[in-house]
Amino acid sequence: MINNKKRYGQYFTNEKIAKFMVNWVIKNKTKSFLDPAVGEGIFIKLAQQIDKTLNMTALDIDDYWCQYLQHYFKKDCIKNVDYLNTELDKYDAIVCNPPYNKFQKIKNRKILINNFQEKYSIKLNGYSNLCIYFLIKSLNELNTNGRCAYIIPYEFLNTGYGEVIKRFFIESHMLHSIIKFDNSMKLFEDAITTSCILLFENKYNEKIHFINVSNLNELDGTTNSFIDKKIYTYDELNPNEKWLNYFKIKQLKVSNNLIQLKDIGLVKRGIATGNNSYFTLNTKKISDLKLSKDVCLPCITKSADITNLIFDSEEFEKLKRDNKKTYLFNGTNANCQNDYEYISYGENSGYDKTYLTSHRKPWYSIENKMPAPILLSVFCRNKLKVIRNTSNVRNLTTFHGFYFNKLEKENFINLFFCYLLTPTAQKILFNNKREYGEGLDKFEPNDLNNAYVLNINLISENDRNKILNLYEDLKKSNRNKCIEEMDNIFSSYTEAS
Repeated sequence: MINNKKRYGQYFTNEKIAKFMVNWVIKNKTKSFLDPAVGEGIFIKLAQQIDKTLNMTALDIDDYWCQYLQHYFKKDCIKNVDYLNTELDKYDAIVCNPPYNKFQKIKNRKILINNFQEKYSIKLNGYSNLCIYFLIKSLNELNTNGRCAYIIPYEFLNTGYGEVIKRFFIESHMLHSIIKFDNSMKLFEDAITTSCILLFENKYNEKIHFINVSNLNELDGTTNSFIDKKIYTYDELNPNEKWLNYFKIKQLKVSNNLIQLKDIGLVKRGIATGNNSYFTLNTKKISDLKLSKDVCLPCITKSADITNLIFDSEEFEKLKRDNKKTYLFNGTNANCQNDYEYISYGENSGYDKTYLTSHRKPWYSIENKMPAPILLSVFCRNKLKVIRNTSNVRNLTTFHGFYFNKLEKENFINLFFCYLLTPTAQKILFNNKREYGEGLDKFEPNDLNNAYVLNINLISENDRNKILNLYEDLKKSNRNKCIEEMDNIFSSYTEAS
């Protein structure tokens, strides 16, 4: 059972959510009902309670649940098949909590992409979650005026691969509502994921309801009874924009003082080793293995190791004294017997056969990335961690690195770093965040590159001097007070929503 849940991406639906979805799709003239990933059967059980005359079809690739449900429903309505490879009729009502497997686990995704392009005239991005394939297929199996309800992660609303899906929604005019659950709500016991309910009608809808839900009791009514709701016409929607912003009361107003971050520099992910347990080293391990200095590359390996806003050589030395992992093994510089023995140990342990290492030549080489002057956390809660890196030390993927487009003077770098620390800057950046379960937020490099920031060149010389003085005080004074004073200055130059 547990192995099947992981293999098939199964996360079972809360009963209150299931009732809302089933009640929404079943109307007076509903005759046929489909659940493409039936699991434990909560949707078909509720549908049968509403209307026993429904012609029901339920599919699942997991034979355990199919055998279980055949004791309670007609055997011919429960089918142990793969929905994506099954030809079906059209239905009046479709409800589904599809499998949530990420693209890496979809073994036949290239075949699926080609099949969907040929059959449904949509070319899905290779990064699409498996649930997206289920959704597109279901929408093509919906009768005219039929209704469909899906519960899926809402990450696609803010991702690159989601642009194709959002464009499909706009062109079809089938999407009626997106009900977004607050990402602090834990709806599935075994997964940290975001969740939204997508409601569709196979007719020409003129508007889409963007609905926020922070309590499951809000599902007791209809879509008209939700309080936190924004309504947009289809003409107002842009598939290339991040749709999470449509749920907010105020949209970001881009002033003339704002430019995109990529106009100043680029955010790039940190070094990916493929096996941190092998490649990351502390001074004790280096000493025990008698590795040469040439194979030991200074590196920040954990976000938690960095507690000060300014990470300099003194901070790095302190991490070394505390025996933190502060080096990467770079086998391409091996020049003594001990170095080669460590490479052999890695091969004997199978470390050369993990996904990343098996695609590198040689497998023990390290990505050639220069130290970044500013580091930005990948995951965060409510606040993006920003570090000024003056240590000339590289970083793993625990941080993104920000690299300026041109060689900037130190004062300009410090000034821009100070801006990124402020609530004014972060409020604007967070318009481009991705949300995960349990209140966790994430930024991919391009989320930040496409975000807006203040054009630092507009800061007056007098204000620059004030900010740079505050920068010097960050180490020795109350950091919150310094940032507050910085924010007072920067906020006078920009308008954040």
